Amino acid sequence: MTTRRLPPEILDHIIDLLHDEPEALKQCCLASKSWVPRTRRHLFANIELRSADDLASWTKTFQDIADSPACHARTLFVGCPWLIVGADAGEGGWIRAFSRVAKLDVANDARYFSALEISLTPFYKFSPSLKSLCIGPIRLPNPWLFDLICSFPLLEDLSLTGRDKSLLSDDDTHGPRSLGPSTSPAFTGSLNFYIRGKGAGNTARQLLELPNGLHFRKLVLSWDHKRDLWWNAELVTRCSHTLESLDITYTFRRTFIYVCVCASNLTPFPVGPEQGSFNLSNATKLRHVVFRPIWQTVEWITVALQTITPQHRDFRQISIYVPYHSTPHDAEIVQSLGESIRRQWLDLDRLLVQFCESRSIRPRVGCVRQGEKCENTEYFVGCLLPEMTKRGIVDPL
Repeated sequence: MTTRRLPPEILDHIIDLLHDEPEALKQCCLASKSWVPRTRRHLFANIELRSADDLASWTKTFQDIADSPACHARTLFVGCPWLIVGADAGEGGWIRAFSRVAKLDVANDARYFSALEISLTPFYKFSPSLKSLCIGPIRLPNPWLFDLICSFPLLEDLSLTGRDKSLLSDDDTHGPRSLGPSTSPAFTGSLNFYIRGKGAGNTARQLLELPNGLHFRKLVLSWDHKRDLWWNAELVTRCSHTLESLDITYTFRRTFIYVCVCASNLTPFPVGPEQGSFNLSNATKLRHVVFRPIWQTVEWITVALQTITPQHRDFRQISIYVPYHSTPHDAEIVQSLGESIRRQWLDLDRLLVQFCESRSIRPRVGCVRQGEKCENTEYFVGCLLPEMTKRGIVDPL
C-alpha cells in the first residue's frame, strides 16, 4: 500500500498559517521531526530575555551556537544588558547567533546605568538586518553608543531615552559641530528621542552630526527644560524634507506643584522664539502634529502652527493633550491663570479657529493625567480655548 504525502511546500504553507498559534506549533514539533525546522521559524521569531533566569535558561539550553534557533529571531528584547558581557565572552559569542534580528530592544535597569556602556559592545554589528533599535533608559555620554548605531547600515527606526548630566560648553550651545562617525544609517522611519539632564544637547548634537543626515518620517520628541527646545527644533528642521508626523511633549516635572502652591501668581515659562522654536515651513509633507504642552507655555505651539502654509497640502490633523492634575482646587487653578498665560492660550485659540475656517480641520483636544482621560475635559478645554468651544469646532480626544 502506497502512502501519499503532501508536497513539502504545502506542509510549509500550513505551518506558516499557524505562525501566531504557539501551542499548535509545539504540537507540530511533536508530530513530525521533519516539521521542526519550519516551526522553529515561528516559535523563535520573537525572543525576550527579561531576566537573569531567562538568560541562563537560553544559554544552557542552546550551548551549541550552530544548532541554536537564534537565527530565526526577528525581534529581540534584552532586559538585563548588564549581564550580556559575562554571558557573551569573546568574539563569536552567543549574541552573534541572532544574526537576522530586525528589531532590537535593550531596556536597562536604573540600578545598572554604569554597566550599560560595557554591555552595549556585544551588539556591535551583531545583525546586518537590523532596522529598528530601541535603547533606554541609559546614562550618557556613552562613547560606544553612536558607534553601535552606525554599525547597522539598514537602521530605519531609532528610540533613545535616558539621562545626560554632562554640560555643554558655552561654544557648544548654539549648534552642532562637525564630529562623529564617517557613515550613518538610512534613518527613514521614526525617531523617539527623550534625553533628560543638563547635557541632553550632547546626544542631540551627535545625531545632527551624522554625515548621511536624518530622513525620519515620524518624530516623537520630549524634553523637560527650555534649554533643550533648540535641539529638538533643530531635529525637526533637519527632517523637514521627509517629515510626515510630529509628536512633541514638553514635560516640566514640577509644573503641578508650582501650580497648586502659586496659582494666584503664575507667570509663563519663557519659551519663545528667542530660545528657539519649531519651524515647519519646509515640512510640506507633514500630515499630523501632536502637541503635549504644560499649562504655563503654549506660545511655542502657536509659533510652530504659524509656519504651516498652503503648501502643506497633506496637512490633516492637529491634536493637543492638555495636562490635567487632580486636586481639590482644579477650578480655582484654571481661573487663576496669569494674564500672560491666558493671552498665550487665547492666541492659540484664535489660530486654531483660523485653521478650522481655512482648512476644514477640526482640532482634537483632550485632558490627560498620567495617561488617563480627565472627567471634566469639556470644562478645562472651554476655559483654555473658549472660542473653539463656543463654536463647537473642537473634537474631544
